[in-house]
Amino acid sequence: MRKNLALGIFGLLVAFGLVLGAGANFRDYHADRSVHWKIVSDDTELIDLTPVQPYAYINDAGVLVVDISPDNPNWPGYGNGLSPNSEYNFDEVFNVSNDLWEENMTIVVRITSDNSAIQFYGADENIYSTSSGSAIYASDMAENDVCFVVHSGEAVSVGMDFSVGNDAPGTVQSTPIHIQAYRLGTEPADLDGKCGQ
Repeated sequence: MRKNLALGIFGLLVAFGLVLGAGANFRDYHADRSVHWKIVSDDTELIDLTPVQPYAYINDAGVLVVDISPDNPNWPGYGNGLSPNSEYNFDEVFNVSNDLWEENMTIVVRITSDNSAIQFYGADENIYSTSSGSAIYASDMAENDVCFVVHSGEAVSVGMDFSVGNDAPGTVQSTPIHIQAYRLGTEPADLDGKCGQ
């Protein structure tokens, strides 16, 4: 089943600040400015997305939002975002679970980003490169086209790597993220044997 999600990156802000507080789970920290983006779900989803860290949340419209800015209701006033010419890596941004499919059905999930500055990895060594089939378990290995298997009743934590270029503070970017799920054995041929099946 194809799952398209739109991703909007809003606002690299001018001021420096704290991005995360205690309890955050991140790998590399280089600088701080602001990025606000959201994943928009459709009404026929069979993929359950759950925020894991305080900078990810479900808004009033039922949309998964990752907000690294002072507008985040979980961290009001703490930090202004991501800095230009920096890289941020967060191990567990959101979970993809297999609770909505038929019982005992294993699925293969593919996540892609149209923006190479937004990449994915799995710190639990359960997310794979769609090109090589190799496990993508560290932020410096992150790719913008990954896949993984989710067994019935289980979840996979998705980490994200943000590479902020030489954009001026206040720059706004928008890019879609696509999440597709297939019953195991029905995934496209280019994913066969590459996703931990």
